[in-house]
Amino acid sequence: MTRIRYEDALERLVKIVDRESSGMARFYVGIDGADEEKIASLAGDLAARVSGFVIPTDGFAFPLRAMTPARSATPGGAFDYERFTREVVRPFLSKELPTYGVYREEVRGTVERVKVPACGVYIVAGRYALHPEIPDLYDLRIVLDGETDEAMKTYLSAYMIAELSDIVVTRDGDADGGEEDGDFSGFSLPLSL
Repeated sequence: MTRIRYEDALERLVKIVDRESSGMARFYVGIDGADEEKIASLAGDLAARVSGFVIPTDGFAFPLRAMTPARSATPGGAFDYERFTREVVRPFLSKELPTYGVYREEVRGTVERVKVPACGVYIVAGRYALHPEIPDLYDLRIVLDGETDEAMKTYLSAYMIAELSDIVVTRDGDADGGEEDGDFSGFSLPLSL
């Protein structure tokens, strides 16, 4: 695992994605973590620099009306990983371009349909992007370390998201707590074993 500081992340990730995606028709990046604003900002900036497309996970909330006590007690149970797998992952794995619905709890339904365009780099960004129930899709797994609520802390810990990620982006000035590699050291194991 490679640890990099948030303030250096964009430039370092652009170089890594450019290098690792070279010669590939499609390259998939997952960015997970607690700070949705930082994730969205980093994913948007990265997509702009590598001509990629961002698929935000916030449109895949699990409907509250269908939430059972068992689902609620499951780490990451608030994420509709079944629908995400059906609408996004399966088409990608079948070499097709997905069309997915953006669900909003406030209207209890889909507010729009998004047709994913053809491009070389696809970035799935937001809470639960690296959920282990998602079939292995990613070529690069990134987690943003930071302040988090109890539910997110439980999810990150229960599924060892940071430990199984390729890159951990640390808070500003917080890379002292572990090794910060000068160069990307390669990929970790897939999250779905």
